[in-house]
Amino acid sequence: MTSILLYVILILGYLAEHRLPFDRTTNYQQKGHNEKMMKKRIVALLLAGLMSATALASCTAHQNSNNPNGTEPNQNPPTNQTTPDPNTNVNPPVISWQDVDKSVFTVNDARLREEASNTSTALASIPKETELHCTKQSTSWYYVEYEKEGQLLNGYVSKASVTEENILGTDFVEVTGGSYSRYVATEGLRKRLYPSDNDNISTVLGSHKLNDVVTVTHTNGTWSRIQGTDGKTYYLANRHLSEDKVTNPNDDSQYQHLFTPVNGEVGVKKYVSVEQGGMVNFRTAPSTDENVTIILSLSDGCEVTLLKTGTVNGVEWSYVVVLVTSDKEGVPSEYKFGYINSSYLSDTSGEMSIDDWIALYPTLTKIDGGMTYYVLKEATITIRRTPVFPAENEPSNSLANPQSGKNPDTIKAIKVYASGEIDETTWFLVEYTKKEGDKDVVIRGFVGGKALEYLTTDPSGNPTVTLDDLIIKYPQFTKLETPTTVTTNGVANCYGTPDATGEVLGQLAQGAQVKLVAQEQGAFANWYVIESEGKLFFVGISHFN
Repeated sequence: MTSILLYVILILGYLAEHRLPFDRTTNYQQKGHNEKMMKKRIVALLLAGLMSATALASCTAHQNSNNPNGTEPNQNPPTNQTTPDPNTNVNPPVISWQDVDKSVFTVNDARLREEASNTSTALASIPKETELHCTKQSTSWYYVEYEKEGQLLNGYVSKASVTEENILGTDFVEVTGGSYSRYVATEGLRKRLYPSDNDNISTVLGSHKLNDVVTVTHTNGTWSRIQGTDGKTYYLANRHLSEDKVTNPNDDSQYQHLFTPVNGEVGVKKYVSVEQGGMVNFRTAPSTDENVTIILSLSDGCEVTLLKTGTVNGVEWSYVVVLVTSDKEGVPSEYKFGYINSSYLSDTSGEMSIDDWIALYPTLTKIDGGMTYYVLKEATITIRRTPVFPAENEPSNSLANPQSGKNPDTIKAIKVYASGEIDETTWFLVEYTKKEGDKDVVIRGFVGGKALEYLTTDPSGNPTVTLDDLIIKYPQFTKLETPTTVTTNGVANCYGTPDATGEVLGQLAQGAQVKLVAQEQGAFANWYVIESEGKLFFVGISHFN
């Protein structure tokens, strides 16, 4: 837009300086010619302006990211990180100066600056491997003297003398037999002048392709000295070399026998499930190996179609197809096929209706009109995208955390529309409205397990319990139309939940008579709900005659 405005201003200036004379005696043919020439110039200027303005289409599927923020668990050891290039025109902030008295050494040719800024006047050029006396330092700069006093960016210096011996070390030894061959196991592996990944110390001399053959003459266990075909030596990290030819990591044919199709050729619709703001990588092969190409980085809620599933090295992977659309005119949409860690896929995008959810989880029972619950004071709950508690190494499925504990004066309310058991755990299907700025955002998801104990029907957030509450929280129980009196056959513990490992809230003496108001259903029923002194408790069936 700035470019277009600039060109409009230029055109208006041009017209002001070269305006057509309005003279009734002017030859109309000449005037017409001048007008045509003027129009051509205007069109040319407009075209130049329009060609300089570009529009970028945004999508939640980011293609060919060299350093994506993917969140899948890493199956490989971390790679070394190179030091940022200090030649970039970035001025690190100077926080404070500290008095020091030490020697430092330049690791590359550097400029001494008048001030602590890359744009400051250069006072001198300092050669590589120069020893300097430092009297002050900040987070990013050293105060040194070289012909003149000035500031030197710390990315150019080392505490140790930067000589070839210091860089190479004295631990390189000749390999058995004088040399041997190795295969390059990493596509695009960079050749290094010295055995260091630091770009300021070790110049990049070129790169290798996957399975290039190299000749190793010396090694120190971490790096190998390579004898190049041109007679020159350079260095490669040992972890990027292999005794055997390496299979192309992007060739997925080696994994195909491990994958099974789902639902024939049609596939199953799934959704990416990662924490808000996170991304997950979509790869050419089911591996987090650094040499496997990342096709896309997908954000939360992206729709994919699941075609196959399989387990590779103990990790479940999904083979999916993703439709990548473009907002650019003339650029067609295209389908991309690849692999994604299965733990980052969900059955829903979180935008399904209540009936859709119940259809997906038929063990849920719908509550007509819904029932309002409140988060207890001093308590927090998690609303989850799916009725699952993720393991420690799995991605979070948290959608929201309505909290009363942090602000007990504002009790958070949720609406429960269905309840039931899923995988032997009781879950509520809930709807929660939260504020995002000035907007109300409706979230539908699941609350289950121990979190149900932190919900109450009391708007003040106090832990009151009614029989209807218990029946909704524990749908395996049926309310008796007519309560009956039962007698204990021994001492019986009373619990707040149908769980004998929970806190004991009280005891009934042998021969105590209490009111039975609900009982567990099924062939393996173990619990009664009894009323004693106006309170409800869970007591084991075996404690009654």
